[in-house]
Amino acid sequence: MQPVIDKHVIISDHLVTMVFTDLVNSTAVKKYLKGNDITSRNRLYFDTILKPHRQRVEANLVAYGGRVVKTEGDAYFVVFANASQAAQWAVALQLSHTHEPIDTPLGSLQVRIGMHTGSPLPDGDDFIGEEVDYAARVSSLAHGGQILLSEVTTDLIYEAGITNLSIVSRGNHYLKGIGKAPIFELQYLNKQQRQRQKPRSWKSRSLQLLASLTGAGMAMGVGLVGVLQPLEMKAFDHFIQIRPQQESPDSRLLMITITGRDVQAQSSAQRQGLSLTNAKLAQLLEKLAQYQPRVIALDLYRDFPVEPEYRNLANRLRQDNRLITVCKVGDTTDNPGIAPPPDIPVDSLPERVGFSDVTLDPDGVVRRHLLGLAPPEQSECQISNSLSLVMALRYLEDEGITAQLTQNNDLQIGQVVFPTLKSNSGGYQNTDARGYQILVNYRATGSVEAIAPAYTLEEVLYENKLTPELVKDRLVFIGTVDKTFHDIHATPYNQGNRPEAAGVFLQAQMTSQIISAVKDGRPLLLWWSDWAEYVWIGAWSVVAGWVSWRFRSPLVLGLAVAGMLIVLYGCSYVIFLQGIWVPMIPSGLAIFVTSGMVRVYFSHPGLKYWMLY
Repeated sequence: MQPVIDKHVIISDHLVTMVFTDLVNSTAVKKYLKGNDITSRNRLYFDTILKPHRQRVEANLVAYGGRVVKTEGDAYFVVFANASQAAQWAVALQLSHTHEPIDTPLGSLQVRIGMHTGSPLPDGDDFIGEEVDYAARVSSLAHGGQILLSEVTTDLIYEAGITNLSIVSRGNHYLKGIGKAPIFELQYLNKQQRQRQKPRSWKSRSLQLLASLTGAGMAMGVGLVGVLQPLEMKAFDHFIQIRPQQESPDSRLLMITITGRDVQAQSSAQRQGLSLTNAKLAQLLEKLAQYQPRVIALDLYRDFPVEPEYRNLANRLRQDNRLITVCKVGDTTDNPGIAPPPDIPVDSLPERVGFSDVTLDPDGVVRRHLLGLAPPEQSECQISNSLSLVMALRYLEDEGITAQLTQNNDLQIGQVVFPTLKSNSGGYQNTDARGYQILVNYRATGSVEAIAPAYTLEEVLYENKLTPELVKDRLVFIGTVDKTFHDIHATPYNQGNRPEAAGVFLQAQMTSQIISAVKDGRPLLLWWSDWAEYVWIGAWSVVAGWVSWRFRSPLVLGLAVAGMLIVLYGCSYVIFLQGIWVPMIPSGLAIFVTSGMVRVYFSHPGLKYWMLY
């Protein structure tokens, strides 16, 4: 240890290290202390904050070869015989505040320290001159907990060979009245150690937790009332669109479409408002029958009997168990729906008819599929299963796979359970979840129409493009794609000028989804429980609180928030690819709210005080 230096030994032609210390936010701290008047607050400030700090400043000062030149309010001007002892004293002071923080209304007391080495001019017990100004200017650049050095002091510390301290350059800074000068920071612990050593008061931890809980709670609350649902729906569509388009069309299916041109070619069909006359339907079914399809889905309403001259068609409707037709469920006397074909025997209706109803979200997009429902008494269509479910069950029964209900009344086909969509599942909030609904996991082919090979009525009947290989053992879907029949619906793929999808393609999508899940292990689109979603949103809010507390610069915090949102987006997308739809928009809102609260807290001392006391 260097010998204790007497103040009268220090003369102007000797180098001394001048150190200035000051307290951060001391004026604000005084303002927000408890007390009815200035005097009481000043007394409390002196007794609980300034006095303990002064004791730490002066406790080991002489042992390190230093002395107090003067004090001014909360600031100290101290000189040392050499730079290395000044550095060690400064480190000891900062560590004392790190290990045993002094609490204030604005958090733990923070000290800034700056030093410079030179030969100032003595003025009694004081020092004056440019060298003193230099040290004061260096100190003014420091933040709470920092120790800043001039270049001269840095060189002297290096020469002393102190190994447990590190010094990093902080670049050139303008010092008032002096000009630009290089500034260095004395770091006595590495970054990880500084974070471990830096204690967090229970108040700071409580405030961070409060901000996180508030952010999560606000996001959940806004989400529960459905405000965020439109954005969440758009996020769902976006993920559907950007998925890797690696799935090939379903080779078990075949589409036969009736276009506007096909309708126009049938003059009698136009007059009757039909898409397909009995004559053309009989011709089409006869042509398909010779190629032995597995099942045929006739997605056309035919609530009228077949004319006597088309006896073969009537017999096929009555007897061909491989022909499945549709009806439409109604809910009132004024809207009774559309009945099944009257030629189908009543006892065969459950196995040979499916309802064609499509479930629309508030924005008109099909993201949900109705597998089953209990038809109202007023409905002309008293069928409980959808066309797609009837088709899928028929196909799977031929494969020896049967369906049953679980103890939770969920549909189980083979080993696969199809969970029922609830009103608050996934991104939905208070949606109409009546009946048995599931999410539609569109086949990732880039469009709904690419579900399977498709041929128009003209190509089948007049151009003979069908071959036995295209039809044999397949599920054949027949339906109109002409917009005049109002069976056209929006899907997540409908962006820009892309056309909407006809109902027959949607029915094929649903059928393929069920069969592919059971036979191929293709994932269903599922969702987490409410509690799991709350934990997910809360976790992002906690992360946002921690990051915001750590990075307090507005620019850095803005970049950090952007980074968190990017990570949230990436995580949500990866989880979506695994078949889980997680709430991304509420989580993003939680990040914004939590980060904003922390930022406001640090920007307004009065708010800090109000929250702390």
